[in-house]
Amino acid sequence: MKIKEIHAGLSGVIPIASYENLKPSFDITAEPEEGESVEECFTRLKQALHFQFDMTANQAKIDLIEKQYQNIRFREKNGKKYPSVTSILSWNKDWKISDDELRQYASRGTIVHRLVEEYIKNGKWLEPVDMPELKGDLIIVTTGSLNLSWKDCSYKKFFEQFGKDFEFIKTEVEVFNDEVCYSGRFDALVKYKGKLAIADWKTGSSFSHLQTAAYAVAYKEKVDNLIICPIGKCPNKTGCFKPNITEDVKGNYQNFLRTRAKFRERFGI
Repeated sequence: MKIKEIHAGLSGVIPIASYENLKPSFDITAEPEEGESVEECFTRLKQALHFQFDMTANQAKIDLIEKQYQNIRFREKNGKKYPSVTSILSWNKDWKISDDELRQYASRGTIVHRLVEEYIKNGKWLEPVDMPELKGDLIIVTTGSLNLSWKDCSYKKFFEQFGKDFEFIKTEVEVFNDEVCYSGRFDALVKYKGKLAIADWKTGSSFSHLQTAAYAVAYKEKVDNLIICPIGKCPNKTGCFKPNITEDVKGNYQNFLRTRAKFRERFGI
Protein backbone atom coordinates (compact mmCIF):
# COMPACT_ATOMS: atom_id res chain seq x y z
CA MET A 1 0.00 0.00 0.00
CA LYS A 2 1.39 3.37 -1.00
CA ILE A 3 0.95 6.19 1.49
CA LYS A 4 0.41 9.48 -0.34
CA GLU A 5 -0.16 11.75 2.61
CA ILE A 6 0.42 11.78 6.37
CA HIS A 7 -1.44 14.03 8.78
CA ALA A 8 -0.41 14.86 12.36
CA GLY A 9 -1.74 17.19 15.03
CA LEU A 10 -0.73 18.54 18.42
CA SER A 11 -2.55 20.56 21.05
CA GLY A 12 -1.77 21.44 24.62
CA VAL A 13 -2.14 23.93 27.46
CA ILE A 14 0.28 26.76 28.30
CA PRO A 15 -0.55 27.71 31.92
CA ILE A 16 1.85 30.66 32.11
CA ALA A 17 0.73 33.19 29.52
CA SER A 18 -0.83 36.61 29.06
CA TYR A 19 -4.16 34.82 28.80
CA GLU A 20 -4.57 32.12 31.44
CA ASN A 21 -4.42 28.55 30.11
CA LEU A 22 -3.67 29.34 26.48
CA LYS A 23 -4.57 26.27 24.39
CA PRO A 24 -2.78 26.30 21.02
CA SER A 25 -3.49 23.61 18.44
CA PHE A 26 -1.42 22.75 15.36
CA ASP A 27 -1.94 20.48 12.37
CA ILE A 28 0.47 19.49 9.64
CA THR A 29 0.27 17.34 6.49
CA ALA A 30 3.10 16.11 4.30
CA GLU A 31 3.98 13.55 1.66
CA PRO A 32 6.66 11.00 2.56
CA GLU A 33 9.93 11.81 0.86
CA GLU A 34 11.41 9.30 -1.56
CA GLY A 35 12.76 6.33 0.37
CA GLU A 36 11.29 7.60 3.67
CA SER A 37 9.22 5.18 5.75
CA VAL A 38 5.89 6.09 7.31
CA GLU A 39 7.49 6.08 10.77
CA GLU A 40 10.29 8.40 9.66
CA CYS A 41 7.85 10.82 8.05
CA PHE A 42 5.62 10.80 11.11
CA THR A 43 8.61 11.45 13.38
CA ARG A 44 9.60 14.41 11.20
CA LEU A 45 6.11 15.88 11.45
CA LYS A 46 5.99 15.40 15.23
CA GLN A 47 9.33 17.19 15.61
CA ALA A 48 8.02 20.11 13.56
CA LEU A 49 4.85 20.29 15.65
CA HIS A 50 6.71 20.17 18.96
CA PHE A 51 9.10 22.87 17.75
CA GLN A 52 6.17 25.13 16.86
CA PHE A 53 4.45 24.45 20.18
CA ASP A 54 7.63 25.23 22.13
CA MET A 55 8.05 28.49 20.18
CA THR A 56 4.46 29.46 20.98
CA ALA A 57 4.93 28.62 24.66
CA ASN A 58 8.15 30.62 24.76
CA GLN A 59 6.48 33.65 23.21
CA ALA A 60 3.44 33.43 25.50
CA LYS A 61 5.61 33.38 28.62
CA ILE A 62 7.71 36.28 27.34
CA ASP A 63 4.60 38.34 26.55
CA LEU A 64 3.53 37.94 30.18
CA ILE A 65 6.99 38.74 31.56
CA GLU A 66 7.28 41.90 29.45
CA LYS A 67 3.94 43.10 30.78
CA GLN A 68 4.85 42.46 34.41
CA TYR A 69 8.56 43.34 34.51
CA GLN A 70 9.81 46.43 32.74
CA ASN A 71 13.43 45.70 33.68
CA ILE A 72 13.59 42.35 31.85
CA ARG A 73 14.75 42.65 28.25
CA PHE A 74 14.90 40.15 25.40
CA ARG A 75 16.65 39.85 22.05
CA GLU A 76 15.19 37.96 19.12
CA LYS A 77 16.93 35.41 16.91
CA ASN A 78 15.17 33.32 14.26
CA GLY A 79 11.78 34.05 15.78
CA LYS A 80 12.82 33.07 19.33
CA LYS A 81 13.39 35.53 22.17
CA TYR A 82 16.35 35.19 24.53
CA PRO A 83 16.54 36.94 27.92
CA SER A 84 19.48 39.32 28.24
CA VAL A 85 22.42 38.57 30.53
CA THR A 86 21.89 41.81 32.46
CA SER A 87 18.21 40.97 33.03
CA ILE A 88 19.07 37.48 34.29
CA LEU A 89 21.56 38.92 36.75
CA SER A 90 19.58 41.88 38.02
CA TRP A 91 15.81 41.39 37.58
CA ASN A 92 15.22 40.64 41.28
CA LYS A 93 17.56 43.18 42.80
CA ASP A 94 16.03 45.19 45.61
CA TRP A 95 16.74 48.60 44.13
CA LYS A 96 17.19 51.34 46.74
CA ILE A 97 16.58 54.13 44.26
CA SER A 98 13.57 55.21 42.25
CA ASP A 99 12.86 54.38 38.61
CA ASP A 100 13.48 58.04 37.75
CA GLU A 101 16.95 57.94 39.30
CA LEU A 102 17.70 54.64 37.56
CA ARG A 103 16.86 56.29 34.23
CA GLN A 104 19.28 59.11 34.99
CA TYR A 105 22.12 56.70 35.74
CA ALA A 106 21.27 54.63 32.67
CA SER A 107 21.28 57.69 30.41
CA ARG A 108 24.63 58.85 31.73
CA GLY A 109 25.98 55.36 31.08
CA THR A 110 24.63 55.43 27.54
CA ILE A 111 26.28 58.78 26.86
CA VAL A 112 29.68 57.65 28.14
CA HIS A 113 29.49 54.34 26.26
CA ARG A 114 28.74 56.14 22.98
CA LEU A 115 31.58 58.62 23.52
CA VAL A 116 34.00 55.74 24.11
CA GLU A 117 32.70 53.86 21.09
CA GLU A 118 33.24 56.88 18.85
CA TYR A 119 36.71 57.44 20.29
CA ILE A 120 37.66 53.83 19.50
CA LYS A 121 36.43 54.22 15.93
CA ASN A 122 37.77 57.69 15.14
CA GLY A 123 40.41 58.52 17.75
CA LYS A 124 38.60 61.71 18.76
CA TRP A 125 36.50 62.67 21.75
CA LEU A 126 33.19 64.08 20.58
CA GLU A 127 30.70 66.14 22.55
CA PRO A 128 27.32 64.51 23.24
CA VAL A 129 25.50 67.56 21.84
CA ASP A 130 27.04 66.74 18.45
CA MET A 131 25.52 63.23 18.49
CA PRO A 132 21.78 63.42 17.63
CA GLU A 133 21.05 59.91 18.92
CA LEU A 134 21.96 61.07 22.46
CA LYS A 135 19.45 63.92 22.57
CA GLY A 136 16.97 62.07 24.79
CA ASP A 137 19.66 60.88 27.19
CA LEU A 138 21.12 64.38 27.42
CA ILE A 139 17.74 65.80 28.43
CA ILE A 140 17.32 63.14 31.13
CA VAL A 141 20.80 63.75 32.58
CA THR A 142 20.89 67.55 32.40
CA THR A 143 17.39 68.07 33.80
CA GLY A 144 17.45 65.24 36.34
CA SER A 145 17.29 65.64 40.10
CA LEU A 146 20.68 63.92 40.64
CA ASN A 147 22.68 66.57 38.76
CA LEU A 148 24.69 63.86 36.99
CA SER A 149 27.23 64.66 34.31
CA TRP A 150 29.25 62.54 31.91
CA LYS A 151 32.09 65.02 32.46
CA ASP A 152 32.56 63.63 35.97
CA CYS A 153 33.37 60.19 34.59
CA SER A 154 36.93 58.99 34.06
CA TYR A 155 36.75 57.63 30.52
CA LYS A 156 39.30 60.08 29.10
CA LYS A 157 41.77 59.49 31.94
CA PHE A 158 41.31 55.74 31.59
CA PHE A 159 42.31 55.81 27.93
CA GLU A 160 45.19 58.17 28.61
CA GLN A 161 46.68 55.72 31.09
CA PHE A 162 45.63 52.30 29.74
CA GLY A 163 44.54 52.81 26.14
CA LYS A 164 47.93 51.71 24.81
CA ASP A 165 47.34 48.21 26.24
CA PHE A 166 44.20 47.65 24.15
CA GLU A 167 44.04 46.61 20.51
CA PHE A 168 40.39 46.78 19.43
CA ILE A 169 39.07 44.05 17.14
CA LYS A 170 35.28 44.53 17.33
CA THR A 171 32.91 46.77 19.26
CA GLU A 172 29.29 46.29 20.31
CA VAL A 173 29.29 42.52 19.74
CA GLU A 174 25.92 40.76 20.03
CA VAL A 175 25.91 37.13 21.18
CA PHE A 176 23.36 34.35 21.74
CA ASN A 177 23.68 31.12 23.68
CA ASP A 178 21.25 28.62 22.14
CA GLU A 179 21.96 25.86 24.64
CA VAL A 180 21.30 27.83 27.84
CA CYS A 181 19.08 30.42 26.14
CA TYR A 182 20.37 33.90 26.85
CA SER A 183 21.63 36.86 24.87
CA GLY A 184 23.86 39.86 25.35
CA ARG A 185 25.91 42.62 23.84
CA PHE A 186 29.41 43.29 25.10
CA ASP A 187 31.36 46.46 24.49
CA ALA A 188 34.52 45.19 22.81
CA LEU A 189 36.56 42.22 21.70
CA VAL A 190 40.16 43.23 22.21
CA LYS A 191 43.69 42.09 22.51
CA TYR A 192 44.89 43.23 25.90
CA LYS A 193 48.68 43.14 26.13
CA GLY A 194 48.59 40.62 23.30
CA LYS A 195 45.93 38.32 24.77
CA LEU A 196 42.39 37.97 23.42
CA ALA A 197 39.85 39.38 25.86
CA ILE A 198 36.28 40.56 26.26
CA ALA A 199 36.09 44.10 27.62
CA ASP A 200 33.10 45.87 29.11
CA TRP A 201 32.90 49.50 30.23
CA LYS A 202 31.25 50.26 33.57
CA THR A 203 30.22 53.68 34.84
CA GLY A 204 28.67 52.24 38.01
CA SER A 205 30.43 51.45 41.27
CA SER A 206 29.69 47.72 41.46
CA PHE A 207 30.30 44.91 38.99
CA SER A 208 31.16 41.23 38.66
CA HIS A 209 32.60 38.99 35.98
CA LEU A 210 29.53 36.76 35.77
CA GLN A 211 28.32 39.02 32.98
CA THR A 212 31.56 38.99 30.98
CA ALA A 213 31.93 35.23 31.47
CA ALA A 214 28.45 34.68 30.01
CA TYR A 215 29.43 36.79 27.01
CA ALA A 216 32.66 34.83 26.58
CA VAL A 217 30.93 31.44 26.49
CA ALA A 218 28.26 32.70 24.09
CA TYR A 219 30.93 34.17 21.82
CA LYS A 220 32.39 30.64 21.58
CA GLU A 221 35.85 31.64 20.43
CA LYS A 222 38.22 31.04 23.34
CA VAL A 223 39.29 34.21 25.13
CA ASP A 224 42.16 34.50 27.62
CA ASN A 225 40.88 37.31 29.83
CA LEU A 226 37.72 39.02 30.99
CA ILE A 227 38.18 42.74 31.55
CA ILE A 228 35.95 45.27 33.25
CA CYS A 229 37.01 48.84 32.61
CA PRO A 230 35.74 51.19 35.37
CA ILE A 231 35.15 54.57 33.73
CA GLY A 232 32.77 56.21 36.20
CA LYS A 233 33.60 58.78 38.86
CA CYS A 234 36.95 58.20 40.49
CA PRO A 235 38.36 59.91 43.62
CA ASN A 236 41.89 58.55 43.08
CA LYS A 237 44.72 61.00 42.47
CA THR A 238 45.43 59.23 39.21
CA GLY A 239 41.96 60.13 38.01
CA CYS A 240 40.91 56.59 37.10
CA PHE A 241 40.77 53.00 38.29
CA LYS A 242 42.82 50.16 36.81
CA PRO A 243 41.20 47.54 34.56
CA ASN A 244 39.72 44.67 36.56
CA ILE A 245 41.00 41.48 34.94
CA THR A 246 40.44 37.77 35.47
CA GLU A 247 41.33 34.59 33.57
CA ASP A 248 38.69 32.53 35.39
CA VAL A 249 36.08 32.26 32.66
CA LYS A 250 34.95 28.79 33.75
CA GLY A 251 34.43 29.61 37.44
CA ASN A 252 32.53 32.81 36.76
CA TYR A 253 30.40 31.09 34.13
CA GLN A 254 29.44 28.34 36.58
CA ASN A 255 28.26 31.03 38.99
CA PHE A 256 26.29 32.67 36.18
CA LEU A 257 24.61 29.33 35.37
CA ARG A 258 23.31 29.11 38.93
CA THR A 259 21.67 32.50 38.51
CA ARG A 260 20.36 31.46 35.09
CA ALA A 261 18.77 28.36 36.67
CA LYS A 262 16.98 30.52 39.25
CA PHE A 263 15.67 32.76 36.45
CA ARG A 264 14.36 29.70 34.58
CA GLU A 265 12.77 28.33 37.75
CA ARG A 266 10.99 31.65 38.31
CA PHE A 267 9.82 32.37 34.76
CA GLY A 268 9.87 29.02 32.97
CA ILE A 269 12.17 30.17 30.16
